[in-house]
Amino acid sequence: MHIANLAVTRPRWSEELALYALAGLIGLLTGAVAVGFDKLVDLVDAAAYGGKGMAGLYQERYVLLFLLPTAGALLVGLIARYYSHEAIGHGVPEVMDAIVRRNCKIKFHVALARMVTAALTVGSGGSADTEGPIIQIGAAIASSTGTLFRAVRHNMPVLLGCGAAAGIAAIFNAPIAGVLFALEVFLRDINFKTLSPVLLASVMSRVVAAALLGKNSALFPLSNPAVYSFHWTELGNYIVLGLLCAAVAVLFVRMLYAIEDFFEHLKIPYVLKPVIGGVALGGVGLLTVLAIRGAVRGEPLVFGNGYSFIGLCIGTDSAHRFEDFDLRIGMLAFLVMAKILATSLTLGSGGSGGVIAPSLFLGAATGYAFALLLRRWAVFSDVSASTYSLVGMASVVAAITHAPMAAIIMLFEITHNYAIILPVIFSVTLALLMGQRFYGDSMESAKLRRLGIQFGMHAQTAVLRRIAVRRIMQPRVVTVFSDMPLKEIILMTADEDVSDFVVVDRQGNYRGLMCEKDMRNMLVHPEVIPLIVGDDMARLDVPVVRVDDTLDKVLELFSHLEVNSLPVNGGSDGDGFVGMITREELMRSYMEELHKSD
Repeated sequence: MHIANLAVTRPRWSEELALYALAGLIGLLTGAVAVGFDKLVDLVDAAAYGGKGMAGLYQERYVLLFLLPTAGALLVGLIARYYSHEAIGHGVPEVMDAIVRRNCKIKFHVALARMVTAALTVGSGGSADTEGPIIQIGAAIASSTGTLFRAVRHNMPVLLGCGAAAGIAAIFNAPIAGVLFALEVFLRDINFKTLSPVLLASVMSRVVAAALLGKNSALFPLSNPAVYSFHWTELGNYIVLGLLCAAVAVLFVRMLYAIEDFFEHLKIPYVLKPVIGGVALGGVGLLTVLAIRGAVRGEPLVFGNGYSFIGLCIGTDSAHRFEDFDLRIGMLAFLVMAKILATSLTLGSGGSGGVIAPSLFLGAATGYAFALLLRRWAVFSDVSASTYSLVGMASVVAAITHAPMAAIIMLFEITHNYAIILPVIFSVTLALLMGQRFYGDSMESAKLRRLGIQFGMHAQTAVLRRIAVRRIMQPRVVTVFSDMPLKEIILMTADEDVSDFVVVDRQGNYRGLMCEKDMRNMLVHPEVIPLIVGDDMARLDVPVVRVDDTLDKVLELFSHLEVNSLPVNGGSDGDGFVGMITREELMRSYMEELHKSD
């Protein structure tokens, strides 16, 4: 028998300083990588459709509307098939999956593959953006950095949040929105311990991006912010707009996953699925070009991230791409449906990209169309269509991501306009409530639910991810040998103030847990006690936890086991068992943390 009475401690300050240092490093690295990634996307787009001093291959040859997206999709399919399957999809659900199921492990080669696949998808005309990919890239950088510097396990989700926030800050020039998005979507836990490192990473990333780009302007700088206004008589209008945006968001999510299901069940080689999606996308692009009848030069409006169209709606885009394009209700409704279909084909067939820019596109078109409809009524003949476009952008993003604060702040950061905060907050709230009512899941959580993962349940135990086993374990453990007779074990442990015992073999290898209640039950049959040894009493299915494991993992283990304690191994801090963690102490700590949060 061996009795350990060793308290395992670690200076709190060193752990927190290490977390801040890693957060800053992640911000620096992600900011630099994001700039290179953005340049790569622009280069592929310019080569395909023109720009950056390049004529481009397209030059309004309609057959290339099919060939260019198809070629990009084929290359993406080959990379996903033979190099990294994680390099396709939205990006955000993959990070959430890593937090829940893979101990925050994202291999660095995923970041490299994602940069290439996203650049090929968006640059060749795929209807998506760089938001999802840069989040996964930032999370991969964070995971690799944390692993390299041996960050404690319970800080790894925070580091992934740092990478996600840093990516959004660099791409959208929205550092505060990046922080809120990471907290609302990934961590679901807003407190000083999670906010500070994520904020540091976001700011550092934006500083690096601004230094490398030589500018720090808004993504959509408004040419005349004074035209944006709000009057209380329009409050009812924003109620209707919030409902419309919720309907558009739900339609978008349902369409995307319906098409994804179609391609998933399609019995053809994997690499051909993105090709079919690329051909179908070309058809949508050609239909868009013919519907607009040549009024817009360059690639179809539903291709790519759609920034030029968004700029037209809110009054920021220069007129070089638009000649006689008159925004009309019917045309805007057509573009909404075409953009939903184009994005669903791009991502549902196996493309690589995010959904924030398509969501902004849909919100801008919906808000503008609704404003034009209001102008037909005499009482609302002077409403600002650009204002309604801005409100619509935030509302659709909130309804799709279920991250309302991030959506609101992102709108202000990408436009540098705070004049319409009241209708934005009002409409975003309604859009989110109605979106949750009619669908329930966000775009990201729906992906996980379809895989059988309940991220919401994981998020409810977010407070437990802040506590390591070392903080609440009982530093007293009794070990017995597997070949020791039960009668001898009972005599030796009679005076021990513990209820369960760790069973090991003579070489010190863990065998299982001997529970006090099992020993009590055996006393009812004293005639068999001389025939039983420790191995016969050990529960072989009881795992060992480590001192750096977080309590959310321990809670999940307790939910599947009928035991009251688990043995704790010293892990990297030492060999052997250093304590026991009990179900009672875990629940007490859980309630204390909830009380502190309240």
